[in-house]
This record gives sequence, structure tokens and C-alpha cells, in this order.
Amino acid sequence: MRRGMYLYPWDLEEEGPAAILPRLRDAGLDSISLAVSYHAGKFVRPHAPGKRVYFPEDGTIYFTPEAARYGRIKPLVNSRAADGYDALAVLAAAGDFAVSAWTVGLHNTPLGLAHPDVVVRNAFGDPLWNALCPAQPDVQDYIVGLCTDLAANHPLAEISIETPGWQAFRHGHHHEFELIELTPRAQILLGMCFCPACRAGASAAGVDVAALWARTRAELELFFWEGAEPATDPATDPDWRAFTAWRISIVNGLVQRIRDELPSSVGLAIVPTTQSPNDLCWIEGSDLAELATFCRLEVPAYQNGVPAIAADIAYVRASAGPDARIGYILRPTFPNLATAVDVRAAVAACVADEAQSVSFYNYGPLRLSALDWIRAAFND
Repeated sequence: MRRGMYLYPWDLEEEGPAAILPRLRDAGLDSISLAVSYHAGKFVRPHAPGKRVYFPEDGTIYFTPEAARYGRIKPLVNSRAADGYDALAVLAAAGDFAVSAWTVGLHNTPLGLAHPDVVVRNAFGDPLWNALCPAQPDVQDYIVGLCTDLAANHPLAEISIETPGWQAFRHGHHHEFELIELTPRAQILLGMCFCPACRAGASAAGVDVAALWARTRAELELFFWEGAEPATDPATDPDWRAFTAWRISIVNGLVQRIRDELPSSVGLAIVPTTQSPNDLCWIEGSDLAELATFCRLEVPAYQNGVPAIAADIAYVRASAGPDARIGYILRPTFPNLATAVDVRAAVAACVADEAQSVSFYNYGPLRLSALDWIRAAFND
């Protein structure tokens, strides 16, 4: 079983491999998931030698791209990489860690603003700038180019893709603001994409998209005026289930295309959802059982407390199937796992599930004492 740590390139550069890598080895870790394509954020870093609050450059990649692999949508290069810092080469030089290129796929606000025709459009036609739509051919070409570029030009054990599909409405966007309570159904409906590519594709698959689109607008208008939960449950409504099935087919097709175009020596993992718990992954077009047939699942287990994490692990295994290759990501810190005892129990639940890997999120924002908890969890 692989034991991994998620790592940001700015932490690797600022603290240095001479400080970080021995700490990870001492904690019993043998793999690193390095962010190579990432979004904006505001990160508190307890042990950083420089800024304790850090704002990364939004929507950029942390390597030098091979331009010929990209079509109309081209990646934005982070200033660190443009200045010559190569975090992937630093890890390759260490030699003893399996490196996964952690790739944030379709969550990219700068690319959305630059290409307004390919972003998610909700039932009112509002653009969700942070979300590229996976039904758009140019978007598919972009993420395929990103993955094949990484695999061809860097010594990687695996590429791990986060957000390969549609995002949920709430995704931690900068200054999200609401003065009304968005109910669970309202959130789902407000984030669903009815862009031209989605309407045309789903219609061709036999979905009555025009009627679904009109009903969604009407129910959301009623919700905005009166506050009533929308009458339609997208999880069970037959028309919505048909639309969801089409969306799942789009994500499956995209992931399968990526797998087919990667060399066999490079593994592929999918982070199926940014939702918690994982039974909401269908909102993003993820079907655990279907994805597991052609890639590994890298599943966030970000619930609060061991019982909730264990229940989510059981759900993922039951949904994905007994033969699915699954790794779990744990947060060994408040509020998910607040003590060393909690971390030990959560790791034990992953081991009991016969997980292929257990990884921890994330080196920079964690207190270094979390590494002691991790070491103890594997040694006891």
C-alpha cells in the first residue's frame, strides 16, 4: 500500500527538499502528489519560512508546457515555472518517491474568462466562470493535452485528475456571498449546465432538455420568490436521471480518452468529487463503478470524525465494487481528524478496506506534528 503526501510546489521551493523530504521519509511516506495545475486560494502555512498566508496565482500550471499539444485553449504558466523553477525535476532528483502529478482539470477561472463560450451556463444562462464544461470539445482537448504533456515530458508514476467533470455550484469561489439560504436541491439545480454543448449533446441522446431547462428555471424562480424547496428531486426524477446518465457518459468518455492517450507506464487516478460525502459525486458526472473499470479512484475522505469517514469508505467500496482500485485521502488535522488516535483509526479503516493507497492532505497547511501522528498510525 502506497503512503503519500499532497504537496504544493511553492512549499517545496520555499522550505526546500532538504527539509521536506527527510520529514516525509521519517513519517513512513513513499509517494508525493504534487500540484502541477492549480487554482486560487488563501492558505495559512504554520511552518513556512516565508509568508504565513499565501495566495497562489489562479489557474496556472507549474511546469513548462509543450505548446504543440494544445489547441485553442492553452495553459497559463505560473511565474515560478516561467522563472525556471521545476518542482517535478526536484522530486525526480530525489529518486525515492513515486510522484503523482496532481492536476486540477476544469476548475479554472482565468481560462473561463478568456474563453466565455466554453464555461458552464446555468438554467438562466449565467456563466460560472470557474467551471469549464467537459461537454465542450475545446475543453476536452485542453485537459487531454495537459495530461499527455505531463506524461511525455516528466518521469511520473501517475497522473491524478481533480475536477474532470462538472463542478457543484458551491466550490469555494472567491467571496461567495448569499443572503438567502440555498437548499440542497436549489444548489444542485443552480449549478447544472445548460450550455449549447450540453443541450445539443443530451438532446441527441434522447433527453428532453428543453422541457428540463424550462422546468428548472421555473422552479428556481419560485424558490427565489418564495423560498420553497424546488419540487423536483434531481436524484430521483426520471428526466433528471436521464440527463445525469448522459453527463456521466461524457465524463467517462473523457477519462477513457485520457487513459488511452497516456503511455501504459503512467497510471491514471481520478478524484471523483469535491463534494462530501462521496454519495454526491453524481452531481459532477462521476459514477464510481464505471470510472473504476479504467482508472484508479483517489477518494477524499474529508468527513468530520472517524465514524463518518468509515461510513463514507464503506459507501465508496460498495458503490465502486470489490475489485476497484481505491486510494483514500485523509486530513490529519482539525476538524476531520483532531487527534493522533483519530488518525490511527482512520488509517486502520482504509487498511481494512484494502486500499491501494492512503495519502494525506496537505503538507504546507498542516502542523508538523501531524507527521508524528501519521508515523504512529502506520507503526502501531
